[in-house]
Amino acid sequence: MTRTPAALTLPPPLAEPLAPDSVLATITQSWHNLRQRFVCMSPGCSEHNGLRNFYRPQVRMQLQQGWCCGPECFQTAFELQARHHLRLAVPHVPRPHRIPLGLLLLSRNQISQEQLRAALGAQQAKGGRIGEWLVRQGAVSEDDITAGVALQWARPTFPLARSESWQQCRGWVPPALREELRLLPLHFAPARRLRYGGVSQVVDATALAALGEMFECETEACLVSDSAFEAALEQIRASSGAADCQFVQLEDVETAAEIASTARQYARYAQARQVRLAAVGRFLWVRIRGEKIIHLTFRLRRAGR
Repeated sequence: MTRTPAALTLPPPLAEPLAPDSVLATITQSWHNLRQRFVCMSPGCSEHNGLRNFYRPQVRMQLQQGWCCGPECFQTAFELQARHHLRLAVPHVPRPHRIPLGLLLLSRNQISQEQLRAALGAQQAKGGRIGEWLVRQGAVSEDDITAGVALQWARPTFPLARSESWQQCRGWVPPALREELRLLPLHFAPARRLRYGGVSQVVDATALAALGEMFECETEACLVSDSAFEAALEQIRASSGAADCQFVQLEDVETAAEIASTARQYARYAQARQVRLAAVGRFLWVRIRGEKIIHLTFRLRRAGR
């Protein structure tokens, strides 16, 4: 009996060796990336061209994605960051929907043309939102309106009235932003690094982006009913607030230098290890994390200075 020899499997060809110039470029880029992680952000810092501040953890402070080696450098670097964010601070203008809510509900056979005309007439005469008048007239329920708005924004709904998870999230957003932007933190999914924020009518992408920037995570908006949103706000207003957070609101701030000086004082008070900032509408939001967590909310008189 003749045996058929097994097929030989040849090893893969060896990769071509890197050229000396390519190896040197790779090493140089890796060293540059490592150095940038620890270099002081202040342009005038005496340690700006070295890594010695890496060995001074007792005075180092993280600012955004970089580091500052001391209070003076922190104030200088923070002022540069604040000046950049002030140019981004503009009042939020809601974008129009592709399909008006009334027509959306009509297309889904949830209301009749007569009910829509009656609600539009009441809105024209007395103001308000079309959804409110449809609910007042008994044409639809509040949950129907919430679901319709969620379809307009292509976002999910959240059963806020039947959930208590938002109680653990009260320290995420300063009261001024929560009230004016109508943004209520709802839940955090650690496995996905995803934070959910509740809105009742308008999805503010800038506010969601700021929330994600502050906590270094992804964010997702969920639509909640107006009554559940207001009930949650009333509970928060009546409570003493989050025990592990302090909220400080400052009005009519104009210059980046003024903001940087204030942030430095609070950073020293909190023995800060990390400071992050973001522009949200007419506000500059600063989150200081150290021995204490402090949220600074600067209401801007004029942006871009």
